[in-house]
Amino acid sequence: MSETWVIILSIGYFLATLSLIAALIFLIVVAVELRRGINAFKEFLNTTKTKLDPAIYETEKVIEGIKSSVDDVNEVTEKVKELAGVVERLTFIISELVVTVDKVKNSLSIKSSALKTAVSVAASVFLENLKKGGK
Repeated sequence: MSETWVIILSIGYFLATLSLIAALIFLIVVAVELRRGINAFKEFLNTTKTKLDPAIYETEKVIEGIKSSVDDVNEVTEKVKELAGVVERLTFIISELVVTVDKVKNSLSIKSSALKTAVSVAASVFLENLKKGGK
């Protein structure tokens, strides 16, 4: 019986050793494949970076252009606001000028009417005096 156990244990030891060797080979293969995969991933990242750098550069340029355009639009908007304020003030000045011209016109009209009336009265008085005898 002891020979049987020795044979069984020898077979078990052989299988355990074989399993250990297979596991080591498997781990070595896995490590090599992992290294290849990591290298391939690094290569992919480098290639992607190389391809994306010009795109990123162009995107930055576009963003700068858009920012510049927005700044220009803001500047134009401020100028339009200033122009609107100037137009509003000019409108106010013109309306005041129109009111002043109307007042001057009314004043001249009243003075003209008064002058006509004065001339008419003076002419009437003068003609009355001429009719009465020259005094």
